[in-house]
Amino acid sequence: MKERSRKLNNKQNNKRLRIIFRFLIIASVMVMIGSTCILLNGFVTNLYTAFVLDFIGTFFLFTALLTICSFFLYSIFVITVFNPQRIKKSSVIKFALGGIFTAILTILLLFFGITEAKKSTQGMKDYANGKWEVEDLLVMDVYRGSRHHKGRLIRPSEMVLIETSKGEMTLFFEDFRIYVGEKYRFTYLDATNTIIKVEKVID
Repeated sequence: MKERSRKLNNKQNNKRLRIIFRFLIIASVMVMIGSTCILLNGFVTNLYTAFVLDFIGTFFLFTALLTICSFFLYSIFVITVFNPQRIKKSSVIKFALGGIFTAILTILLLFFGITEAKKSTQGMKDYANGKWEVEDLLVMDVYRGSRHHKGRLIRPSEMVLIETSKGEMTLFFEDFRIYVGEKYRFTYLDATNTIIKVEKVID
């Protein structure tokens, strides 16, 4: 009877282990797909294609993060409910508290992801329908990433983050160098604060 019970437990443990490995494999594949889309975004010249690749890449990377959260939740669930390793009760309680924290974090990430996905979808619709905003804004800061070298304009396809008097905006293609402290005319999408075109303002 004990031998039968032991074999059953081993079979269940192996099944749980396979599920855990599947979580990790799925997360790894999603990271590779998302990273590939983000990297390809550095070589496109069409703005709408850049929108789509950025959306797909971000979606897969975010889904990978949620999959990792699910991996932790499942592992904690197994330890807390089944306790196959027969760990101490005090340790089980700690794992349970960690599971509650992970569950709350997962829910918050899920809501955040849904909100950002809606914004991105609306932004692509607005771009396709020509619903753009045009404003003259002061540039307060510019971040071009670690690949930028002083005195050299980065490739037009490299993303630039611009802090303006209206908030942070994203520019996919920097056609000319943008300087802090100067005012420019920005054509942008209100849903995502994505810049479509930048023009110099001549006083």
